[in-house]
Amino acid sequence: MTRRLLVITHTFPLPDLDGASLRSLRIMQAVRALGWSVTNLATGHVFHPVYTARFDEARTLLASHEIEAVGPIAPLIYLDQIAVDFDAIWLAVVPGTANFIDELRRRAPRAILIFDTIELTFVSMLRAARLRRSETLLQQARNVQAQQLQIAAAADYTLVVTPEEAELLQRLCPTAQVRVLSNIHTVSPAQMSPAGRRDLLFVGNFVHMPNRDAAQHFVADIWPQVRPHLPGAVTRFVGLPTPAVSALAAPDIIVTGHVPDLAPFYVTSRLAIAPLRFGAGIKGKVLEAMSYGLPVVMTPVAAEGAHTRPDEDALIAATPAEFAAAIVRLYHDDELWRRLSQNGQALVASWFSVDSIQTVLTELLDMAMRRKNQEYNC
Repeated sequence: MTRRLLVITHTFPLPDLDGASLRSLRIMQAVRALGWSVTNLATGHVFHPVYTARFDEARTLLASHEIEAVGPIAPLIYLDQIAVDFDAIWLAVVPGTANFIDELRRRAPRAILIFDTIELTFVSMLRAARLRRSETLLQQARNVQAQQLQIAAAADYTLVVTPEEAELLQRLCPTAQVRVLSNIHTVSPAQMSPAGRRDLLFVGNFVHMPNRDAAQHFVADIWPQVRPHLPGAVTRFVGLPTPAVSALAAPDIIVTGHVPDLAPFYVTSRLAIAPLRFGAGIKGKVLEAMSYGLPVVMTPVAAEGAHTRPDEDALIAATPAEFAAAIVRLYHDDELWRRLSQNGQALVASWFSVDSIQTVLTELLDMAMRRKNQEYNC
């Protein structure tokens, strides 16, 4: 009998716009490959008008992978309307009401509930609050922390993307059944060369506060230290922009905005940067750059969960001066460039391939179904 999975997300995935979309789509593809039937329910909570404008396109993308698209609709209303018995529900949102999980259980009492945090959002918010000395942000972070911990405690399994977040969540919520399921990336088959490359690349959805802050931080504190050493070089910000990021544009700071295909940028840029001062989870665009063989200069926050060895897989720099020096060094050192390029691709293939994630996913779903059967037979 075919197993059925309901995946609840804010929007249908548009992988060219954000890392959460890419994660959700690839997980749904992996579950389909295991023989499950998958339904993606979108709640309709969008963070930018482009998601609404491209709703039909996202539906078509799901259909091309034989994934049913439902919504936008409230999950509880949908479950009230259908007569489908889902074996598992994959929750990739933080509900807005305290009794949501109880109501979900009432409507789907036999379904295993898997909470995919994508990232521990409160960790990023706490870091931002401390950096900016903001009591308002701090209170918001505490509220989100309470919400995420409540869901983790109520779910049958809770997923995080890094071992560090697994350790933290288990400490804060000892009753949670925490598992690590990282993101999926495919390695470009081409062997890359530094020849003919130029300029810096920062890819990110700048609606996301950590990326927006990183862009502003780079322009104010890092690029002025780099500019004298790299005359003629430019930095490109590629991804969904905001007015604050667009305002950073200058002759040597190009705000490209969103593009449907990043490959041309990955194969022509000299290096990628990830100057994040706060954030959480794993940084998809760091791994994507490495999968293309493009070396990355990143902060320790950006390196979390990526299993990177400093100076072997990437350059990791904690201060603006160190970050600027790392950029200049990598820009001029072809031997270092080749080593980071090759090792970065090997790292992605080892830790984040479809096969490695599929193994974890198979074990998780098998374990969930065994638990469900045991509870049902008792």
